[in-house]
Amino acid sequence: MDAVIRVEIDGRVVHLPEGTRLLHALRELGIAIPTLCHWEHVPHGGRCGICLVEEVGRGLVHACQTTVTPGACYRSTTSELQTARHWAMRLLLRNHPLRCAICPVEGRCRLQTLAMELGFQLLANPQPTVEIIDTRHPFIHRQPSLCIQCGLCVSVCQKVQGADVLGMMGRGEKQAVIAGADTSLEQAGCVACGGCLAVCPTGAIREPSVLARQVGERVVATTCGYCAVGCRLQVTTEQGRIVRVEPDPAGSANQGHACVKGRFGHGFVHSPDRLTRPMIRNAQGVLEACDWQTALGRIAEGFATIRDTHGPESLGVVSSARCTNEENYVLQKFARVVLGTNNIDNCARVCHSPSAFALGEALGTGAGTSGFEEIDRSDLLLIVGANPTESHPVLGARIRRAVRNGCTLIVLDPRRTELARMAHLHLPLRPGSNVAVINAMQRVILDEKRLDAAFVADHSEGLESLMPVLASCTPEWAAQVGEIPAELIFRAARLFAQAQRGQILWGLGITEACQGTMAAFGLINLAILTGNIGRPGTGASPIRGQNNVQGACDMGALPNVTTDYQSVTNPEMRARFKAVWGVEPPAKPGMKMPEMFAAARAGTLRGLYLVAQDPAQSDPDSAQVAAALRKLEFLVVQEIFLSESARFAHVVLPGASFFEKRGTFVNSDRRVQPVLQAVSPPGQARTDGDIVLALAKRMGWDLGCADASEEGLDADRTLAEIAQLTPNWGGISTGRLHKLGFLQWPCPDADHPGTGLMHGGGDCLRGLARLTPTPWQPPESGCDPTFPLLLTTGRTLYHYNVGTMTRRSAILSLVAAQQESIRIHPHNAAELGIRSGDTVAIVSRQGETTAQAEVVAETPPGVVFMAFHFPQTRTNLLVGPGSDTHTRCPEYKVTPVRIQKIPLSPRPAGRE
Repeated sequence: MDAVIRVEIDGRVVHLPEGTRLLHALRELGIAIPTLCHWEHVPHGGRCGICLVEEVGRGLVHACQTTVTPGACYRSTTSELQTARHWAMRLLLRNHPLRCAICPVEGRCRLQTLAMELGFQLLANPQPTVEIIDTRHPFIHRQPSLCIQCGLCVSVCQKVQGADVLGMMGRGEKQAVIAGADTSLEQAGCVACGGCLAVCPTGAIREPSVLARQVGERVVATTCGYCAVGCRLQVTTEQGRIVRVEPDPAGSANQGHACVKGRFGHGFVHSPDRLTRPMIRNAQGVLEACDWQTALGRIAEGFATIRDTHGPESLGVVSSARCTNEENYVLQKFARVVLGTNNIDNCARVCHSPSAFALGEALGTGAGTSGFEEIDRSDLLLIVGANPTESHPVLGARIRRAVRNGCTLIVLDPRRTELARMAHLHLPLRPGSNVAVINAMQRVILDEKRLDAAFVADHSEGLESLMPVLASCTPEWAAQVGEIPAELIFRAARLFAQAQRGQILWGLGITEACQGTMAAFGLINLAILTGNIGRPGTGASPIRGQNNVQGACDMGALPNVTTDYQSVTNPEMRARFKAVWGVEPPAKPGMKMPEMFAAARAGTLRGLYLVAQDPAQSDPDSAQVAAALRKLEFLVVQEIFLSESARFAHVVLPGASFFEKRGTFVNSDRRVQPVLQAVSPPGQARTDGDIVLALAKRMGWDLGCADASEEGLDADRTLAEIAQLTPNWGGISTGRLHKLGFLQWPCPDADHPGTGLMHGGGDCLRGLARLTPTPWQPPESGCDPTFPLLLTTGRTLYHYNVGTMTRRSAILSLVAAQQESIRIHPHNAAELGIRSGDTVAIVSRQGETTAQAEVVAETPPGVVFMAFHFPQTRTNLLVGPGSDTHTRCPEYKVTPVRIQKIPLSPRPAGRE
């Protein structure tokens, strides 16, 4: 616990934690101290001299750089200070005259605001001059004449983003900010995180869209709907349109940072491709627009007829991470109350369902153990099967910062990703060998007695069950399976075991495999064996994929559990829900998503309600998914665009984006945060929650979550019902979220502060942590002479999943190729006579597609990589039906393929 010291500030005696910055202490007391070169999330400042404060007996000090000392006396409002601040501003204005009337950022400039507060006058009739403005980057323009050399942009680039794109060149008045070796931002490796834009106090670095402040602007703080970092954003709107998105400096998960998608990927909201009216397929098989009453009537009739004729099990619902918690809650309630079935699933099935299952079985709940802030406290990070600098860029930047600050990094990943290049140790294991390598690491820790024996004895069970499985899992054996040197496995195990505060983070490279659950169990075993559970800087956590995939599962949009992972087979749970719902939920577990598609092809699942989910593009073996959707008697798709799945629908309903909703999301570290509506849905589109309630009402049911108008979803009322039925959410309410900004579950009552680090002291929610045997099995589908290469899939920096939103935003201006590519190692490319830019055919046992080749050393020999962002490529046509035994999570990461160059068509003969 930090020591408390006594100081005097402006005549007030206060007691502060030792190490408190003076600027923070002053602001906590409500004392306004001006700053220009300070930003609270980066250790920087002292350049501008504006934040001067008097320390009695010492003189003037910079508040942003000074740590309070015991017994000191500080004064913030003396005339001498005002004079000093005035002269500091005068120095800044020597080369920056206040020509604000003709400045493009007039009214938005912190320098202008502060100069006027200090008594400086704006120039009355400034004359335009020729200005040098670098407009080469589509989102970041630079005007050097406006720069005051505060250096904040450089500090944020280097110390927050963990990059070295921006730097300072020259000295004194000739000092200037440059990109790279004085090149363009893109040539210097800028990834458009926008950190420099967020901190520039003048407009020397600015967005092209940032102009003089407009009358009628409105700013709404909400939570990003892209990845599961859960960045808080400030959305500026004008006349009902989004004009700008910036990171919220108060955001707890992102700490004032953002990525290219969160900051610039909002153009899709106003895309002309948006669905704005319901559509019904007519007798000629064509989708045509209709009104809401017609559409809801058709759906109610279709679902009721199937339910009453063939039984509730003939219907299914698929929910989505793009829905709020409240919408996911009413969707699972709709399935269980209105349709009478537990056939409800969500997109977590195809990503982190193995993580949730393994964590629930081993530790007691299906979520990660540690908040993001524990990364800052770790002395070793083990990153397995994850590429966060592209898929979760703000989290990736945090990991980069930790490594730069001295944290040891071990990466297990087939590809030489950015973090792999930065790692102290990289194990480029072959796809499909995860469990073998993880088992060998466990074996080393046990053989060499590197386990935390006291922790294992006091806080775990099952140690004796490990050795029969691990007996044959030597590093030498795993080295053959994983095609890596055995020495790398020894070193990784020893480094992790000797760390004082080791933390494991894993991604879809672990879970999207036939042994996804076993791999997750193995990583949890490593954390338990070494005592890296329940202490600051430790833990075992999945990096969740989509924005609210954690929340969708927390809300019970799963076939075997309701909210908070309460089993549907538990009679006590069903009785509690009946007391609130008026109807007892079904007791028989429902079908998982792949099982629903198989049942559709077999003709036993006849109706399906797909909400904000596009399995025809995103799911594996997508030709079979398409066959399932085509076979359904009645398919309803609720989306913001006409998706690939919607092309099979009998009814299509226009839903809303996250910018158009109100409710909450849960990010990857269990952080529940508010979502506020920035703009209204276009045309006749409605929020997903409003649609579900209207459909239930049309089918004769009141789900009890409506607002005062009885027409829309009341997010506050719904959250209160969730808290009533969900033990770990009992203390989460709209009022507390808006007051505190966020709460992390478990949060059992209104006095509970929330839980950042779970299983404190090693005391797991299930009691004793469970060590689980993890037998290795080879992938279901292996390479052979016909299919000699292994395809693994994933995301790229500038796109998100199936690309529905990013493909319709300005982000495309940063991407030269607006189609999918396949990354192949130079060795394999040379063997096949392939060069970058060649069009190639990729053939698997399931299907075939084409893409442009990209020859890079990032992928190891024998392994190729593709993303799945563009529907014309249909990458998932290639992926087979293999899935995890426990959860049915598909095996996206291990697909044998062959590649062949497509010859150019010969030119037609010309005339003589």
